[in-house]
This record gives sequence, structure tokens and C-alpha cells, in this order.
Amino acid sequence: MRRKNLLLLFALASALSLLATGCQNSAQTEEEIVLPKQEEETGDGGEALQTEGEEQAAGGGAIADQVQAPERFNWEGGSEQVSVKADALVVVPEGEGFQSYKVTGRVFNQEDYDRVSQVLLQGEALWERDMEAMGASNGWTAGEIEERIELYRKKKAELEAAGKKPLVPGYEKGETYDDLIAEWEAFKENAPEEVTVREIPAEVTYIGDAQDRAENYLTGWVTVDGENYFVSLDNNFRDDWKYIFFSVYNDEENSNFSFGASEADIQSAGISVEEARQKAMEDAAAMGFTDMAIDGEEYLTSFSFDETSDSGETVVDAVGYGFHFTRMLDGIPVTYTHEAGGTLEGKDDVPWVYEDLSLVYTKNGFASFNWRNPYEVEKTSEEYVFLLPFSEIQNVFQEMIVKKYEDFFAESDVKVEFEIDEVRLGYMRVREKGNSEEAQMVPVWDFFGKQTLRYPDMGEPYISDGHYESWLTVNALDGTIIDRGLGY
Repeated sequence: MRRKNLLLLFALASALSLLATGCQNSAQTEEEIVLPKQEEETGDGGEALQTEGEEQAAGGGAIADQVQAPERFNWEGGSEQVSVKADALVVVPEGEGFQSYKVTGRVFNQEDYDRVSQVLLQGEALWERDMEAMGASNGWTAGEIEERIELYRKKKAELEAAGKKPLVPGYEKGETYDDLIAEWEAFKENAPEEVTVREIPAEVTYIGDAQDRAENYLTGWVTVDGENYFVSLDNNFRDDWKYIFFSVYNDEENSNFSFGASEADIQSAGISVEEARQKAMEDAAAMGFTDMAIDGEEYLTSFSFDETSDSGETVVDAVGYGFHFTRMLDGIPVTYTHEAGGTLEGKDDVPWVYEDLSLVYTKNGFASFNWRNPYEVEKTSEEYVFLLPFSEIQNVFQEMIVKKYEDFFAESDVKVEFEIDEVRLGYMRVREKGNSEEAQMVPVWDFFGKQTLRYPDMGEPYISDGHYESWLTVNALDGTIIDRGLGY
């Protein structure tokens, strides 16, 4: 049976997964990063909502003149373990130059909720199931219970037809499907035919020293034109935990959109990318995100788990097209990558995940909104920072892409291959090690492409070829290496 409607659990699981992944060894060198010097405070540098059409391959503008990058970067080299082939478009933003900005985190406020609600939810009321009124059936209606019972009966019949005992997978005490069916039949005796709901206040709160995380949490459902949407706002931004989010999901499409979609999924999606892009830009502008722009877009899949499967199989519920918005500073975007920035280097390290705003649409329209870790950005100097010429960045890449992954896979006999197809210059939020209170916006070069891992004892190689996988990030100011997982 598919576990739908458990969106709160999905959100919490994503946060925990982010940190668990981050605690693994990070492929980082020992170079220290030099941050831009902070000078006198001035205003914010936000620009009007736009797409990355403002950017171009190297060839024009003050920034391009300064870095003197070619239109394409071609190079092939490596070592016995790590081989690299680069045939990459070089993308340089138009503009007079990069400037210095200070970044701090902030919590969500009531205005944030209201402007998102007005656009995506038409300002409709927030509600939840009345568990007091529906307590006898654990909050389920008779129809929902019967649907679950039928699935259990089907699974039982399949097992018996195969000559197997009708045991429930994942249960430790030998429960059978007969046990589950009896349990749910008891719930059905007192189950209502319709859902009983109660309206809840859509109030955003933040208590800095809250002992109970629920005090800074807002969840509920909103019904718009007969469609149910799940709303989840986690405002627990603390000294030891800097990961907050505000999400809205269409219940029919499920919440668990993730990177990657097969060719078959894409062919069956039935999505007009142009129309979806226009809708995303209109929705973002209407919600007031005029200081952000699309810096990445891709097909995504939404899936749910089959709890009757012994192997924990997943089922694709929907295919969507997602748009990743990042902040624009004087017309230059913060470069989007798939890296969330939650890697932890030590037990005392505090995660501070990057700001991110994503909108997903399916053939049926809006499906998902996810806003994570909003920033406060302050310009600290009107002076343009000095950028190294691309020839020096190229030399750094050729040396460090090999060294970084030789060090990372030093204890393994894997062969590592890279195919770099794009090199991009943009802003990145960079913090000092141990500092999760404030950071700087720093110009960096990202090298995107495909990684192939070939293990001697594996038949098929493991390939990571997402368009937004950055395999090396180089500080454009001084040529040092930045670990995007750690944020420094």
C-alpha cells in the first residue's frame, strides 16, 4: 500500500538524511579560503525576476574582459586512477563586476506565509482532521479503511497463491495480514463516511529558545478548487540547527519529488516546459521573489513506498518539471547546484544549508513549492573585487580535480572518470570553518559534468550525470578550492 499523505514525515526524513549524508567523509583539500574584505555598509543588490538569459558564454562585458575566458574549455589529462576529459562551454555572467556581500540567516515570518498562501492557495483557510471527533477510527473514514483492507486482502491472496505464509513485511512478531485486516475492520465499525475537519490558525511563530520544536512548526491542509494541499512550515532556526523550510504540496501528486527522471518518465509526462517556465516566473513574481531568478530546471519524479513489498519498492506517482530559483546580486546569480550544503566535518559543527526556492509543475499544473533557509543579504562594498584570469583557474582545475579525487578514493581501487561539459562563474555563499552565523557571497568557478566510477568487482559502472553536479569549485578571487558540501 502506498504511504501517501505522510508529508510531514517525508520533510523530517529529508532533513535527517541531509545531515546523515553530510557526516560522511568530504572530498576536500586543505587549502584555506580567503574571503572578500568587508567595507562600509550599503543597500541590498536585488534585481528584478529574470531567467539566466542574462548570462552568456565568455565573449563580452566587463567581467568577461577581466577573466579573459575562452568560449570553450578543452583539456584531457589525469592519472592512473582519475581521468578527466573537458569539452565544456564557459559561461560568464554579464555585468560590471562582482561585489562584496554579507549573508546571515533569517526565520520565516507571517508576511512570507501570507504572500505564498495568496498566490498558491488563494488565501484559503488552513485545516486539519478533527482527531477528537474521529478518534474511534484513528482519523480515517470508512472508505479509506476499506481501501486499505482490500490491499491487505490482495497481498494475502498473492502470498498464499505462491505457497507462502501471509506474514506482514517489516513486522518483528510474526503478524499476518489476517491480524491487520481484523485490526482495521475494528476501526471501520465506528468510522465516519466523511472527514470531520477543524480550521486552525495560519499563524507563523518563532520562539528562539523553544523547548518543544512543535512551537515553531505549522502544518495543515488547504483545499483549493477541490484539490487538497499539504502545508508545512518549520521555523526551528537555532544555534545548533540551521535548517528550516516552508513547503506546499499537491496531495494528488505526492510530495517526494527527487532529482532524475527516466526517458520513459519524460516521454509520458505531457508537460509543456515553456508554459511551465512562464507559470513559474509569474508565480514567483506574484509571491514577491523579485530578487531571485531561475538558475536551474529539470525533470523530477515523485514516488511513494509500497509498504506491502518485502524489498521496499517505490512507485512513481508523478513526473514534474522543476525550477530552481537563486538570488540575483546586481544581475549575477548565485550558482545553483544539487549540493544542499549540509555536510558536517566534526561533531561540534552546525549545519547551515543553502538558501533554495523550487517550484514544480506537472501536466495538471502546480504540484510543489519548497523554500529553504532564506537569507538576509547586505552589500558591504561598492568596489568590484579582483578576479583571477581564467588561465590561472584552468591551471588550478587541472591539478586539483585529480588530487581531490585521488585523495578521496585513496583507500579504494575504483577508477574515476570525469567528463566536464560546462564551466560557470557565479556567486556562492561561503562561510569560515566553524562559523554558521554569517558568511560572504564569493565569486566561484564551478566545473559541471558526469562522473563515472568503475569498481573491479562491479559489472556496471556507477554514473552521476545530473546537469547540476559540480565536481570542483574554485574561488575566483584566489584560486583556492571550496567544498560545496561544507560551504568553505
